[in-house]
Amino acid sequence: MILKEIVEELAFQLKQRKVINVCVSPTYTAIILDDQSIGVSHTIIDGEIEGVGEIVGKNAYEVVINNLDSNLQRSLSLAALNAIGDISQFTQGDPISLYSGNKLCVFGYSPQLTFHNFSTVVTYDFGSNEYKKIGNNEIRPFSSLSNEVCSTAIIFGSALVNNTIDKILSQVSANHMILTGISSVDSPITLKTHGFEVIGKVFPIDKYRVFRIICEGGTNRILNKYMLKYFKKI
Repeated sequence: MILKEIVEELAFQLKQRKVINVCVSPTYTAIILDDQSIGVSHTIIDGEIEGVGEIVGKNAYEVVINNLDSNLQRSLSLAALNAIGDISQFTQGDPISLYSGNKLCVFGYSPQLTFHNFSTVVTYDFGSNEYKKIGNNEIRPFSSLSNEVCSTAIIFGSALVNNTIDKILSQVSANHMILTGISSVDSPITLKTHGFEVIGKVFPIDKYRVFRIICEGGTNRILNKYMLKYFKKI
């Protein structure tokens, strides 16, 4: 399970940190650690968080390792994992701008992206059961995924939250793979082992405002005003 490998890669850093604040909204989950770093992930409401009511003040590794079983638990754990990462190691920009080619495969929840540098785009939507075509973008239900071949694959970090990333990696063959999105994690050793070339992350430009927006139920329309895309090659 790739998520457990990521947790073990980041275990040393997590064990140095305590949770000082946490907020689980219907759309996003946010955690602030004792070094003032903030982590954000998608919220998928399914299950019950372990230790709820006693998370603040706990060791970050303990929180993560006890919350890997359900979608809601992984929402919390991915927020903690997302808080680990040094922005100075990243370059500002969208990682998809690094690539072009014939066929792009995208995996996420209704990803709102524009792709001018690929001939064909196939989007496997975690949140839809419909087939539709918008321009050169063919949108399919994720349940239809089987033995896909792509020039480049973009996997959003929400695949870690909903625990589909192992299936994706087993069913997709791609020349280039990117992990990106708001729930992405900076775990270069594990990701490189599994064939990824680039990590994309979204960093806050005003982390306390980002935390308040999430706690107050803000959507990506508001949140995007205070977050910037970064990437690094691994």
